[in-house]
Order: sequence, then structure tokens, then C-alpha cells
Amino acid sequence: MEERAGRPGFIRRIWRTRSVALPSFISVAVPTWQIVFVQSHDGSQSIVARGPETLATRSGIPKDAIIFGIQFELGAFHPNYPMGNLVDNAESLPVDSDRTFWLNGSRFEIPTFENAEVFVDRLVRSGGLVQDPVVEQTLQCRPISLSDRSIQRRFIRATGLTYAALRQMERAERAARLLRGGTPILDVVDSLEYSDQSHLTRSLKRFLGMTPARISKATV
Repeated sequence: MEERAGRPGFIRRIWRTRSVALPSFISVAVPTWQIVFVQSHDGSQSIVARGPETLATRSGIPKDAIIFGIQFELGAFHPNYPMGNLVDNAESLPVDSDRTFWLNGSRFEIPTFENAEVFVDRLVRSGGLVQDPVVEQTLQCRPISLSDRSIQRRFIRATGLTYAALRQMERAERAARLLRGGTPILDVVDSLEYSDQSHLTRSLKRFLGMTPARISKATV
């Protein structure tokens, strides 16, 4: 796996990999959406928009393919592309040649790992990708001159998720980092205020597809 940062505020990361000789892998929960480009060994292209994903799932691996993706920042969204439709889902995007594809009625040149920012810049300039400041303000607990209902509506529109769901996913990630760093399971339960070890186990299995013990052993 190769990855790098992208345009601040809009791109969380740009990644690239080659398929491996395995039938599937565990795709962990992620709070953001992405566009994934798959080039098969015969040169054909397939493109999907997917996520956010609220639970870990087992996903198939394309055979003999080069895969790269643009993972967008939390709160960056296409104003005419309902984020709710992508939650725990993937939608194929039409490809009409080996060079172009369609996104919500607009035609774009298929980007590469090296020039992904060019594609994103065009999206931003055309108004096809925007960033709602309410998301960042909510995450930073900054005052917002809106009602709670309006904040919730804006948050869901921009992310496809509720604030509570996002916090649960972030807590599971923090728990995994502590476990990988050698923190005992019961100490993780206490420090992150899980009700008990069973609660922690259910959370990590839901969001990461692994138990606390398995995460801890993987770092030994």
C-alpha cells in the first residue's frame, strides 16, 4: 500500500495498491467516503463511489488489478449527490472510455495516483465538492449560531452520519491504537469509558472486525 496526503480540507488521503492473491479482506468502518478506481490486467476500468462505512465487512479483492482511491475529508461532499445513499454502500460510476467517467451528470477525465488533485480541484471549482464548516465546528465543540436540529441536519447532509455514530467509530479507533501500543484490555475499557469488556469487544468487532485480544496479539 502506498499513500500520501492531498488537498487540505477536501482530501484525507490518496492511496494506491496492487491486488494480492487472496479472495477477500476485512474492510474496516470509516467515517468518510471515497472514489475507488480499479484497472484490471486487460486495461478495463471500473470506478465506484463508496462509504461512509459504519461496520466492518469482508470485501472481495479484484484479480490482477491496480487499485487507487481518493478518500475525501470528513464534511467534504458533493451537494447534489446524497451522502445517505452511500452509507454502507457502493455505487458504480459510468465509464464511457478508458479516459473518462461520469459523476452526477458531469464528465471527468479519469485521474491517476499522481494527478488526483487535478480532478479534485476541478470538482471544487465547479461546485461539485464543497466543505460544510458546521462539521468542523461541531467536531471542535465550537459555538454555532444554529439550533441543535439544524446542526444535526447539516452534519448528516455533509457526512451521511450522525455525530453520535461518528464518535463511536472514533472511540473504537482510539481503543485499537491503545491496544496496539500494549495497553491492557481492561485499562482501555476504563480510559475510554466503555461499560465493560464485553462492550469494548462488541464495538471493535462491529467497527474493525476484530476482538481486543486479536488486536493486541497482532502487535506482539
